[in-house]
Amino acid sequence: MKRIGIIGGGAVGLLLASYLAERHDVTLYTRSKTGAAFVERDGRTGDRPVRLEKIERFKTPDLVFVATKSYDVTDVIPYLENIEVPVIFLQNGMGHIEAASRVKRPIFAVNEHGAMREGEFGVLHTGKGRIRYGDERVGLEELSPELAFEFTAPIAPVMIAKLFINAVVNPITAVHGVRNGEILTSPGLLEDAMGVYREMCLLFPEADVDFETIRGVIERTAQNRSSMLEDVSKGRRTEIEPIVGFALAHGEEKAPLLRRYYEEVKRREER
Repeated sequence: MKRIGIIGGGAVGLLLASYLAERHDVTLYTRSKTGAAFVERDGRTGDRPVRLEKIERFKTPDLVFVATKSYDVTDVIPYLENIEVPVIFLQNGMGHIEAASRVKRPIFAVNEHGAMREGEFGVLHTGKGRIRYGDERVGLEELSPELAFEFTAPIAPVMIAKLFINAVVNPITAVHGVRNGEILTSPGLLEDAMGVYREMCLLFPEADVDFETIRGVIERTAQNRSSMLEDVSKGRRTEIEPIVGFALAHGEEKAPLLRRYYEEVKRREER
């Protein structure tokens, strides 16, 4: 049994906690909670409690998962930069890489599971996939067969592919208020999706990502609401900067359509 710390109590953090607590000693670190909780996954309450602690009381476990939003990574680095254990980062986009690289053993990962938070300690596992990680093989595959950890080296191409998917799906669904699958069934949205994809190819000419890969993800998650749509709908800050802002920094003059979606999401944030 390992001592595992999970920073971030959103959908991904709760999904990790729900599975990992079945076999390991799990502490979930948030801004405000203390005590213990039974995480409910897909309507079933877990058999083992998850310890809750404020991030200010962080204690070094055997390994750490950082499941915060990308823009919160900088705030948690001071608790992590001097520890010797592996720290696994599971953020959308790539805007967190510079801050995350300040820890001694950063491991970047790409989550392909679908998760939706339901209540304070409930999570729906809306799509089963895998979690691919790179940089250092640290035996994550043994933690939980349900989470399907997979070591992939190099991890950078996988992160770029996820960036393409997020850049196409998230802003379009957020601006138009639609579930993922409607991108493919609405001619106008499909045209925009293909336009954003072509612009991403110009921004990242070295990337090997085809549109059929993105189409496949949209089809598998057709009934899902993207995280950016959820954030816009609930008046929360979005991850537009680490996803689309990061991409546009590679030459926004090449991506006028993506820039237009970026500006529209920013306007909705400001409201």
